[in-house]
Amino acid sequence: MTSNRSFPIAILIAAFVIAGAIIAQPATGTKARTIGQGEIGVVDIYHLVDILIMSDDASDQRAQFEADGNAQITQYEQRLIGIQTQMQGISQDDPQAARLISEYQQVNQQIQQATNQINNGYQQLLANQIADAYVTIHAATNEVSAQEGYTFVLSTRRGADLVQTSTLTGVTQEILARPLVTPPEAVDITDAVRIHMGLPTLEEITAQIEAEQAEAAAATEAQQLKAELDAANQAEETDPTPATEITDE
Repeated sequence: MTSNRSFPIAILIAAFVIAGAIIAQPATGTKARTIGQGEIGVVDIYHLVDILIMSDDASDQRAQFEADGNAQITQYEQRLIGIQTQMQGISQDDPQAARLISEYQQVNQQIQQATNQINNGYQQLLANQIADAYVTIHAATNEVSAQEGYTFVLSTRRGADLVQTSTLTGVTQEILARPLVTPPEAVDITDAVRIHMGLPTLEEITAQIEAEQAEAAAATEAQQLKAELDAANQAEETDPTPATEITDE
């Protein structure tokens, strides 16, 4: 599986098409911005979902799911290794050969079934996380819109830079995610909702992920280097051949 924290926006769009959704909230506060379009605001829910999905809590859930799935597959793989070990030195005429071959095939089928279940479960987990994120963002948007005096808040992406353009479905979803072609910046409450929820910026969480990945890569490299040095030292200790001494004649 891929990284738990870094999810392209294209994946989220494919699983979370809410283009054109309108969040209605009676105005109960005093609007902080003066706009001529009326009490209508916009929020980039896709952007906020990205941040929540990349957060520690959501990524930790996916990491645990991956660890559990890998442990399950590892058990099956160890069974295959055990069967292969038993099959060594057994001729095809041996009565045990047919049983071992059948068992080997069954374990392979179990691995395939488990892999499919894990993949489906992972997609379901991601879908649940996105759905939960939307509910949380929806509630926060209502609170912010009420505080700032907006009657309607439309969910829309801003700008014409499409993220997913390799397929017709992707392009269509990207376009539908922008029901407002030119929403005024003054009515965009995305950042206000983000701050209200106590979330970091996408740039901040991306920098954190990159730092964690760099730290993990450095740790792995250090472990590999240590293993190589330990192996070299062990080889020197067990090598009975004395070093050749060079003398001047």
